[in-house]
Amino acid sequence: MDIKETNSRDSREKISRIQNIIAMAIFGTMSLLVKNIPLPSREIALYRGLIAFVVLFLIILLTGRFKHLQQMKQHLGKLFIAGGAMGFNWILLFEAYRHTTVALSTLSYYFAPTLMVIGSGLILKEKLTPKQILCFLGSTGGIILIIGVTGG
Repeated sequence: MDIKETNSRDSREKISRIQNIIAMAIFGTMSLLVKNIPLPSREIALYRGLIAFVVLFLIILLTGRFKHLQQMKQHLGKLFIAGGAMGFNWILLFEAYRHTTVALSTLSYYFAPTLMVIGSGLILKEKLTPKQILCFLGSTGGIILIIGVTGG
């Protein structure tokens, strides 16, 4: 590997790290905004989606990536369903911020993938691997310890 490739890779890694930090900062401060905006959760989710659409549209426009959109045409229905599911997910998260602590809301939000593993077994009849079962038990045990469910 020559010096140019190494510098290019290092530069991309630094940019990726910065982008990751920005994304985490935005997500981490979102609850403070949602709790203090006097609008229903569904409106906040709508505005969030509209702002994201405009920003992403401008990025695509400025970087000339419209050619990639043609490849996605066949998946447009699935993309709309996924977008609707994400919007509904945001509404539920924003409502959770209003009705409980930010910590508990966020913890529950991050527990969702674990529930999806179980859902895939029950609904889609997928076979769970021993690793998936172990991870489910570990994450479920962890959430029980964190929220303090003792059964009594």
